[in-house]
Parts: sequence; C-alpha cells; structure tokens
Amino acid sequence: MKKLERIFFLLCFVLVAHASWAQKDSSSLNTLLLSAKSKIYVNPAQAQVQLEQVLELAKSKNDALVQTEACKQLAILHMNVGRFAQARDYLVQGTAVCESNGLNASKADLQFLNGSIFHSQGDLSSALGKYLEALRYFETHANDIGSLNTYVALADLYARQNNFSRAIEFNLKALKLFEQKNDRFRQLNIYEQVGAIYARQNQPKKAEEFYLKALSVYKELQNQAGEAATLINLANVASSTGNSAKAIQYFSRANAIAGPLKIVPLEVRSLIGLAKENMLAKDYEASNLGYRKAIVLAKKAGMKIELDEAYEGLAEVYKSLKDPGTSKAYRSLSSEIKDSLFNDSILRKTADLQLLYETEKKQAQIELFKQEDKLKELDLKQTKQVKNFFIALSVLLVLLIFVFVYFISQNRRINKQLKKGMAELEIKNVEIEKQTEQLTQLNQVKDRFFSIISHDLRNNLTTMKLYFDLVSNPDFGGESQSRLGKEVAGSVQNTIDLLENLLVWASGQIKGVEVAPQKISLHKLAEENCQMLHSMAYQKGIELKNDTDEDAFIMADLNMVNLILRNLLSNALKFTNEGGFVSILSQEEEHFHQIIVIDNGVGIHADKLKTLFTAHANVSTQGTGNEKGTGLGLMLCKEFVEKNGGQIWVESEEGKGSSFYFTFPKAV
Repeated sequence: MKKLERIFFLLCFVLVAHASWAQKDSSSLNTLLLSAKSKIYVNPAQAQVQLEQVLELAKSKNDALVQTEACKQLAILHMNVGRFAQARDYLVQGTAVCESNGLNASKADLQFLNGSIFHSQGDLSSALGKYLEALRYFETHANDIGSLNTYVALADLYARQNNFSRAIEFNLKALKLFEQKNDRFRQLNIYEQVGAIYARQNQPKKAEEFYLKALSVYKELQNQAGEAATLINLANVASSTGNSAKAIQYFSRANAIAGPLKIVPLEVRSLIGLAKENMLAKDYEASNLGYRKAIVLAKKAGMKIELDEAYEGLAEVYKSLKDPGTSKAYRSLSSEIKDSLFNDSILRKTADLQLLYETEKKQAQIELFKQEDKLKELDLKQTKQVKNFFIALSVLLVLLIFVFVYFISQNRRINKQLKKGMAELEIKNVEIEKQTEQLTQLNQVKDRFFSIISHDLRNNLTTMKLYFDLVSNPDFGGESQSRLGKEVAGSVQNTIDLLENLLVWASGQIKGVEVAPQKISLHKLAEENCQMLHSMAYQKGIELKNDTDEDAFIMADLNMVNLILRNLLSNALKFTNEGGFVSILSQEEEHFHQIIVIDNGVGIHADKLKTLFTAHANVSTQGTGNEKGTGLGLMLCKEFVEKNGGQIWVESEEGKGSSFYFTFPKAV
C-alpha cells in the first residue's frame, strides 16, 4: 500500500508540473496583451504591432479568450483613428472565434462595438440591430456595464432619428443603473449621462455642472480622449446659451487634444463646433477654413453625419457672404447625404472608406516588427526546450500509470466478489421496500373505499330519509321545507357524484383503464357540463360561466374529459360561497390547449396543496353549503389527464379562491 501512495504522489507531482507550465505560458500571453492595451491611447502604432503579435500567438496556441480580446482591442484602436473598415474586419474575426467556442459574453461586447461603427458612419438601422443583439445578452446575464453603455448608445441613436420617446426611455434605464452603483468609473458615466439629459431638457447650468464633474474625473484618470469628448459637450452647452466665447474656448481645447492623438471623430466634431461659432461671430474666413478641414477628415473616415453638418455650415457661410450659387451647391451636397442616411438600400451598397497609413508610422512598424521577430525566435527556442522536457515527463508518466493500474487491478480482484454480493443484497432490499410501500398504499386505498361506502354514502341516505319524514309531517312549515330541500338536493347530487366516481375508480382497479382518444369540441363539452350543474349553481346563487374558445378542439377520451370537467366544476361550486362565481376558460398553446377552472371561493390551505391529487393522503372537506366529498374525484382527474397526455396542477390562496389548470393535446 505504501508503494501505491508513493506512486500516486509522484503522479500528482507530474500533473502539477504540467499545469504550472501551461499556466506560465498563458500568463505570458496575458502580460503581453495588457502591455499592448496600455499603449492604445499613448502610442497607437506600437500598440497595434503588439496586439497583432498577441493575436498570432493566441491563434498558434488555440487560446480563444486571448484571440477574442486581441481582436476587440485592435478594433478599438482602428476606431479611434477613424479606420472603421479595418475595425469591422477584426470584429468579424473575433465574432467567428466567439461563436466557435461559445464565448457569448465576448461576442456581445463585439456586437456593441460593431453597432458603434455603424452609428459613427450614420448607418442607424444597422447600428440599432447590433445594439439590440448585444443588449439581449447584457440584460439576460445582468451585465450592468454592457447594459449601461448600450442604453446610452441607443438613447443617442433614437435622438438622432428624432424618436425622443424611445431616447428618453433608454436614458431613464441608464440613469437607474447609474444610481445603483457607487464606484469611480460609474460616477463618470453618471456625470456624462445626466449632463446630456439636462442639455436635452434645455437646463444648461445643470448640464454644465455635471459635465465639469466628468471632466475632472477624466483628468484624474489621464484619459485624454474622454477629456476631449467632454470639452465638446461643454462647448455645445455654452453655445446653446449664446456664450460664444466660452464655446470657442472649449472647442479649441478639445481640438488641441484630439489632433495630436489622431482621434478623428473628436477632431471632426471640434472643428465643426469651432466653425459654427466663428460663423456666428461673423468671422467667415475662420469658419470656412474649419468646415473644410472637417470635410477632409470626415470624408476619409466615412462620417456622414458630420460631413452633412459641414456642408450645411458652408452653405450658411456662403449665404452670409452673398454667394447664392456656392451656397446652393453645398446645400445640394448636404441634401444628398441626408437622403443616403435614411436610405437602407443605398447604405447596404456603400463601401467603408479607409485611411492610408502615414509614412512615419509604417517605418516605425517595420522597426518594431524586426524587434518582435527576434523575440519570437527566442520564444520558439524556449518552447522547444520545454516541449522536449514535457515529452520525457510524458513517457515517465505512462510507465507510472501502467504500474499503478497493475496494483489497482490486484485489489479489484480481491474485492470483486464481496462487492457483487453486497450489490445483490442491496437490490433485494430496495425491492422489498418498494413492495412494502405499495402494500401500504393499497391498504390505505382499501380503508378509504370502505370508509366512503360505510360513512359518506350512509350519511347521505340518512339525510334524505329524515327529509322525507319531515315532509310527510303535516305540521312542517313551508319556509323550513324550502331550506331543507336545498340541503337534500345537494346531498343527492353529492351521492350521485360519489357513486359515479366510485364506479369509475372500482372499474379501473378491476379491469384497468383504456383510453379511446377522439376529436372533441372543448367549448361544446364544457357547455354541456355547465348546463348539467346549472341547478346546483342556481341554488347557491353562483354565476357559472363558460368562456372557452369556440374553435378549441382537443384529442382525448370523451368519457374521461367529461368526468374531469364535471368533478372540477362541481368542486368549484361546492367550495364557493353564495353570490360568488365559477368560470371555465381556455388558452391555446403551440401543441396543446390549456383549460382553467377558476372560482373565488374559500381556497385551499398551502399544506394541503401537496397531497391534493393523492387518494390515500387527501382528506376531503365540507363545502360552503356543507357538501361532502370523497377525495376520489381529484385523484381520478389527475389519472385521466395524464393518461391523455396532459398535465394538471392548482394555484390557490386561502380565502381568495382557486384555479385548477389542466392540458390536452390539440386536435389536428
């Protein structure tokens, strides 16, 4: 036995060593990925080279998570500089990896980024589809950050389409999530979103207050892209109040940040904002120059919404300069873009514009590639050494496994006969327990049967005899006679139900139950049973309604369905107070009809619901008019529903009523 333990510990050591090697390999990839991500906004060219290297290494090692994250970061990098087509290529590549490996969370992130690209290019319908696809996952899996970002994006998208009711709806959803969180990042989103809401509501002071808070956090985080975006928002607020000087100041600061970072979308929006303010200040030359710079950048990046704004602005500039011809030409260009923004067929045919790499960046990338090639060679040598070591360990592991299996097989031979005997004994014990339980249940059913015959049936007959003795008495009054008449009528009905259920139950116990399914009109059969029980309902002043669908047809045994409807409706009437209601209605599902018998009677205690359909455990109770039951009715209902391929269950609250649900297959 000590030999076995030593072998086992040695085997564990080998496995741990293998796991440690694999973990170290994965850790180096993640370290390289984190290093590249940190350079996206500081040194985009170097970040791109490192991310592409990470992507190739992840492919060779079949690391789906790192592949997906590398594609995502490359897409973000290209989006930041306006290379939307290249960004979309990486998103498509990452999505394919997610679908192959079931990475649904990462796929949702990629779909959101895809929607952001369409959003930036003015393809609002495609953006909406991608956003909603991402949101379905975010909301289902309680991904607050993903939901938050998507709500904000959807709000902006609907606002651009002038669908303000939907924009407000998603703004409110985002605001609700903001209030539930209390960390620094979410506070930043709170400030931006609340500022945007106040800006839309024409409350500039409040909007500026929250935008300034967001600006302060961006500076703390040293996020220059966020700082530039917030400066543009502040400029727009200042512009809306007529404070042109402050607006120009904010737009200029944003442009000074976005330009060196090559964040094209922010650079374009700041240029357009400056041009608008310069035009209002009647500095037409500066306005003209700003719009033209924005047009050059927007064309390269495929930013149609901003391109439209720039053309519209130039049209206003030339109109102010008394040059109607040039003004009309630019307005015509603006109209063409507006038409294309809301024409899906044109959007589907329009290819994404791409930016050319700058010469200096290409040279820098070549140098970085040379350095990375050297690193790859060193990494490959190290990988070969580790691989050879692992092969040697694998051979040793195989030998150890053979030795371990030999000793285990010896122990199994010794214990085999003992285990076999124990297993046989256990099987016999289980069979004896099952037989004991069956006999117990049969005895309980037998006792219930004789109790029903000796007690319930005799009581009902005794009640009728007393009534007839009273009626034969000439001194018996009319008012008392009417009251007792109702009681005896109920007793007679209960006796009929009792005998019918006993006959059906006894027949099933002796002969077995055969099912003869046929096409049945549910509404017609329900109406017949309602008519049959009308007098019982009338005596208690209960409203009995048949609200089943007239076109509902089921495939089931007619006699069994009749018994089920009669028992459930009769029970509902028994346990409903005078002046109440009992309804039967139906709902059509894909493959079956669901029937519901509803009453507003006394309800059922929660403890009794568990044994309601079990004959040997269910104890019947008196109805609101002292009607009696046997407990057999619901047992038969359950048995007959299940034999016809359906299900039955109940929902009830004591003092408020009950709802019995059961299903039957739809007739074809």
